[in-house]
Formats: sequence, structure tokens, C-alpha cells
Amino acid sequence: MDKKITLKRWAADTTGVSVTAQGISIHAELYGRKSNGILLYSRENAEPVRIDFTEEMKQGSVYRCMLSGVSSQDYDYLFHEDGQPVMDLCAKRLTGHRLFGEKHREAGKKDALRACSFVSEQFDWRGDKRPGTSYEDSIYYGMHVRGFTKDVSSRIKEAGTFAGVQKKIPYLKKLGVTGIVLQPVYEFEECIKKTENRTASEAAAQFREPSTAKINYWGYQPGYYMAPKNAYAYGEDAVEELKTLVRQLHKNDMEIILQFYFEPAMPTALICSILLYWAEHYHIDGFELIGAVLPLKEIAIEPGLSDVKLWSAWFPWEEIADVKKDRNLLRIPEQYKKREQLKAEEEERKLASFSRHYQDIIRCFLKGDGGMLSAFLQCQREHPGDHGQINFLASYNTLRLADVVAYERKHNEANGEDNRDGEEINHSWNCGMEGSTKKKNILALRMKLMKNALVMLFTAQGTPFLFMGDEWGKSSEGNNNPWCQDNEMTWQKWNLKKTEKQLLAFTGELIALRKAHGVMHQREPLKLMDYLSCGCPDLSYHGKEAWRTSMDYQMRHIGVMLCGKYCTVNGKEDDCLYIAYNMHWESHEFALPKLFKNRRWKLFLCTDGDASQENPTQEGASPDSAAQSVVTLPARSVTIYISEEAPKAQTGRRRN
Repeated sequence: MDKKITLKRWAADTTGVSVTAQGISIHAELYGRKSNGILLYSRENAEPVRIDFTEEMKQGSVYRCMLSGVSSQDYDYLFHEDGQPVMDLCAKRLTGHRLFGEKHREAGKKDALRACSFVSEQFDWRGDKRPGTSYEDSIYYGMHVRGFTKDVSSRIKEAGTFAGVQKKIPYLKKLGVTGIVLQPVYEFEECIKKTENRTASEAAAQFREPSTAKINYWGYQPGYYMAPKNAYAYGEDAVEELKTLVRQLHKNDMEIILQFYFEPAMPTALICSILLYWAEHYHIDGFELIGAVLPLKEIAIEPGLSDVKLWSAWFPWEEIADVKKDRNLLRIPEQYKKREQLKAEEEERKLASFSRHYQDIIRCFLKGDGGMLSAFLQCQREHPGDHGQINFLASYNTLRLADVVAYERKHNEANGEDNRDGEEINHSWNCGMEGSTKKKNILALRMKLMKNALVMLFTAQGTPFLFMGDEWGKSSEGNNNPWCQDNEMTWQKWNLKKTEKQLLAFTGELIALRKAHGVMHQREPLKLMDYLSCGCPDLSYHGKEAWRTSMDYQMRHIGVMLCGKYCTVNGKEDDCLYIAYNMHWESHEFALPKLFKNRRWKLFLCTDGDASQENPTQEGASPDSAAQSVVTLPARSVTIYISEEAPKAQTGRRRN
């Protein structure tokens, strides 16, 4: 061993191996594994330098030490157990793997491609701050880093990388989203080994190991959770490239949420350490937690994560609230208890439910299923208040929005699993023909249904989530589980057709509408009451007659009014909005209730044809008239009306 290289006890407090001003800090939490030391691999010499840990460096199951006399630029490392090299589970950067789909080789082999790299936590954040956008003001966009820009139509040299995503920030900004949600970006093995002689139970598993080698395009599997994926970097340094992306997103007031898949056996302390590391050193705004069994309560109450967003399909809300209340109020003087209680409530608002309930209800109502009206209205107004509610129409493991209106069954044949993988029930409708078609009437109906769904998403009180490509009608050919499809089936396309551009513009218009009207995304849950005594409740339902409607099983249409008096935008009272939903296969009349003095209804959009070609206004006999306006909405359509100031009557003396 080089005499200049020394190893001594050190009170390292950061999980993993990091480069500091004093040297290389080692905080090796073994979690059941044993480690006898570290192997240093020089880029000049084939044989590694072996350095053993001592018992005095060990505290419980953690080795804390400082390595001096080693240039982090000249060495990579592995841990060793009885001389056998092993990977650092908490490595912050891996070397040797640059191309997506390139097979990893086992650590320690003579021709090994993989090792762990020393990482300096020094990065010029340039005063970076998290946007801290509230859930009610957020609009999220889900994407796969590689798939978002990999298609040749992206026309960028950094295709399929963090840098590629950064190049598309102007697109996201123009669309109007306030944050992106990335599928796994930590290091995972995307090459799946060939396996023979599987048992019947293994073969029946949904996400079983395939019989032939495939690419795990998604990455929902264990990996090196603290290391960004090298294959997603255009340059040599994935760490710096991802941090640069985060910084640039924040500069544009956009958040970044990372998805993490954790196995049931993962220790709670390790999960929290991983999330804390990404929050601190990458300035990540939040995490979506994925896994069959997760310590959600423990993660939610971790003090270090109180200022980041946490998503899951489910949280034990009552248990979390009780623990936070006890934690904050214990041994606190009486005069400070109220303040601490408010703090606990604000922390809880960082949590959000991300379940498929909204998706399933909307899809059923969209295709005209009976008995769905009440559930649909509940979903549209649902907003817990004390935590977030993320709504989505489609995600990575469901039928895409375009496929929801084009397929009645899944088509996962390309996955090589005999169409046995993926969800069987998709609540979809093909509009009369399965798959692609050239029939104009079917294409027109499908386009109208997609517009209807988008209106529902962006007029709901919960936080909208849009998966990449759904803004213009991207299809995955009916595949609802394209986990191994690293190709055009899943990649974002950028050379759009005329109809696709029209749907994209429509989506942008809806997002702009939502942002402009706070009444569509209020902080507190709607009460369906006139608690301001203004003569109108915050939310009301209407039918052929104003203020009167039916919730019968056969009802597939309803008018919804949001009263602007219950919300202010830039210090000014918001407009009223009236949204008429008609999912019936017949047209229906809707009554627009009388507005306040000197106000009238104006048509904003209609999903049935080009709204600009229709009568631009629908109003009563006069602004002060008791008469109500009655409009007819075509079958399977949605329309939006916005209140505006009525033109003043012409007055003055008549000239002779």
C-alpha cells in the first residue's frame, strides 16, 4: 500500500462515500452484509490497493472512517469481503456503463466494466431554491428520461438524456406544466438474463423474468439508489448533468419529482437515507414511492423530509396525523402549541395520494356507463385539503389516453408474454372499431372523447398529472404494460400531424384556463353551500332547469357551476364557470343559471367541433333578467362557459 494513503476513524455523517476537503469520507452502512475493507482501483495499475477496516472504525453496523492521500480523480473503488470485491450498495456514481442496454459485468472480474466512483458534493447551485408550488397550483407531467427525447424527431444531439430533457424545458414551459415526474433515474440493470426451467408459479407472475433476454426499459427494480444512471447522461458526468437539469428546472419555476421502487425487505433507515440524500444533494422536490410493502408512516414522519413532497397510492393518514401532533406538541409551552400544530398540518400537506381511483371513474363515465354520475362528481370536486390528491387519466402502466378510446382489450403481444401481462380491465371503449382506422366518423368521435377527458382532468379540483404524449394523443398500440419496449411504441414523437397539433393546442388552452381561474383549483375543499350569503353556493349542479337536476342511474349529463365569489385572483373576484358534461349518446338541453348583476355567460369552448365557428355567446334576455339561458349540447360533448361583464346599454339624448 502506498505510504501516503492512510485510513483513520472519522465521524462521517453522510451515508455512502463522499469527497470532502479533508479527504474521502466513508460512511458504510452494511445492512446485514459484512465488509472488511475497501479496494482502490487505479486507472493506471490493474491490481487494486487493498485497505482493511478496523474494529475501532465500526459503530454498530456502520464503518466511519476517512481515507487520505488518494486522488478521487485517479481511483475508483469497491468494498471487499474476505478479499472478494463487492459493490457499494450506497455508491453515488458507477463507472463503466455508458450505453443503455449494454450488459453489466460482474464486479471484480478481470474485464469488469463496473466500479464505484468517488463523488464530490461540490456543485455551483447559483442560489437555487425549490419553487415550493402548492398542490392546488401544480400541474405535473410524467416522463421517461430516455423515451422523452430519444426519437429522431426530437432533433437534438443529446437525445435520451438528462441534457435532452433540459433542451425541452421551453416546450414544457409553453405547455404550462409546473413540474415533471421522472420514472426511475437511479442505476438499475436494464438487461435481464435468460432463465430456463421456470416453475408454473413463476411463469404466472405478472412481472416475471422473461424466457428471453429483454430490456427493462422502465427500471422498476432494485438498483444502486444513490447513483444517477450513467446511460441517461450525454456527457461523462451523470451527477453534474442531473444537478444541472434540476437547477434549470427550478430557474423556470418547475419542480422535479422522482419515482423510487423499493422492495419489501428494504430497511426503513436505508430508504430514508436514500431520500434524504437526493433531497439534500440534488435539491429534488419530491418522491413518488412505489412498492408492495413500504414503511409509509415512518417515511412520512421523517423530520428531514418534511419540506419535500411524498406521493404514494395510499398513506395511513390518521396514524401520521397522530404521530406528528404528538411529536410537535410534546413538551412545548402552551403559547407555542398553536404555531407548532399549524406547522404539523403544513407538513402533512406535502403528502399526496396517487391512486388509480380517479382514472377508473373518469374512464367509465367517459364511455357512458350507467350509474357513474355521482362517482364522477365526487371525483371532480374531491380535494382533501390537508394533503394532495393527484389525478391522472393514464400513466406508464395503463392504456394511454389515445388507446382508451381505440381499444377495448389490451394488446401486449409485442412483450413476448402471449398477452398475459398487464391489467385485464381497462374501462376503455374503441368507438366501434378495434385499433387504428381511417374512418373519419370514428376518428372524429375518438378525438372528441379525448378532449372530453382532458376537460374533466383540468376542471377537477385535484392536482392534474399528464403522462408524456397524452397532450397530443400518443398511442402505444393498445399495450398497457410496455415495460420492455425501448422503441417508438413508448418514445415521445415530435413531428406531429395536424390533428395532433390541434389536440396539443387544446391541452395548452385548458391548462391556461385552469391557471387563470383559481375557482378551478381552490385550497380548501368545496362545501356546496352558500356560506358567503351571496345568493349562490361555491359549487352547484344544474339540469334542463337551473338549480335542479337528477342523479338517477340513467343520467349521463349534468351542468356544474363554480361561483367566482369564493375565490380571488390577483386581488380580484374570479369569474363564474359553467361546465356542461354530456356523455350520453343523445343531445340534451342545459340551463345556464342567471348570473349576478351586469354579468352574462360567454362560450369558452365546446369539444363538439370547432368552438370558434359557433355562436360565441349564450345569454339571457338581459343582464338583470330573471330568465335563464337554455343551450343544447350535442351527444358525447363537453362545453365551458365563463361569466363576463355585460355591455352597458346605450343611453343619452336623442338628436333631432
